[in-house]
Amino acid sequence: MPKAVVQVKNKIIPVKGGAPAYIAKDQGQKRGLSQDQADNMVPLVYILQAQSPQCMKKNPSYIPGAEAGSIWLRNAPSDPVINGEEGMSFQPCFFSKDWVEWIPRDDGGGFVARHPTDPQHPNECPVKDAKRTEDERNPNRVLYTRPNGNEVIETRYHIGRVLKHGDVPLAYVIPLTSTGHSFSRQWMFDMNNQDVDCFAKSYRLKTRLRQNKQGEWYTWTEEVEDWVSEEDYAAGKKLFNAFAKGIKEIDVPEQMERSATSDEM
Repeated sequence: MPKAVVQVKNKIIPVKGGAPAYIAKDQGQKRGLSQDQADNMVPLVYILQAQSPQCMKKNPSYIPGAEAGSIWLRNAPSDPVINGEEGMSFQPCFFSKDWVEWIPRDDGGGFVARHPTDPQHPNECPVKDAKRTEDERNPNRVLYTRPNGNEVIETRYHIGRVLKHGDVPLAYVIPLTSTGHSFSRQWMFDMNNQDVDCFAKSYRLKTRLRQNKQGEWYTWTEEVEDWVSEEDYAAGKKLFNAFAKGIKEIDVPEQMERSATSDEM
């Protein structure tokens, strides 16, 4: 159903993104648009760290207002940075786990490929020629190295919709590695205890500072907010189906995001 509209001098102007009645009757058909998976990438959301380029005023990637602990909605059409202490309202819709292959930083860095988790052995690296190695930079991180020198890192993805930010909800992916796995497992435990589909409720995701011998960094915290609206529930179910059927795909990360905006401490 279309949202409210106003009429000004014979022109119908949608309110808060609602479509006019003559368009709304065909809403959902998306004729003339590509349904190819490669054209339906969902961007990633990150916690900015002290060394993130987006936080450095002299860096070309600097975003005004960004600071360590901020939440960065990459590719957001407006207001890409959210205050980490206030957090964002997030409706989880899908979960997946892959093993991501990277060229090492010392060799120039760069994303290579995602390797799907083997359902029969979900906790084992699916890349057969990869050997488990010690990560000198981070002893807490499970790291596998291929004979070609590339690193393969287990990555968990929480896919959902950012609510109450901007004119319309936006689909985003939260990637988690290293110590982020602990947060992911706790969040999944909490969602399972709700005994409903994951997209039935929204969660307030904030950031908090953590410290250990390797240094300090910001990570996620979560708390349940409330039931989502009927409209958001339908949209969440649609996003779930899009990923379950392989219609949508997680966007490609960049090396600088891996090194400076992820929780790899």
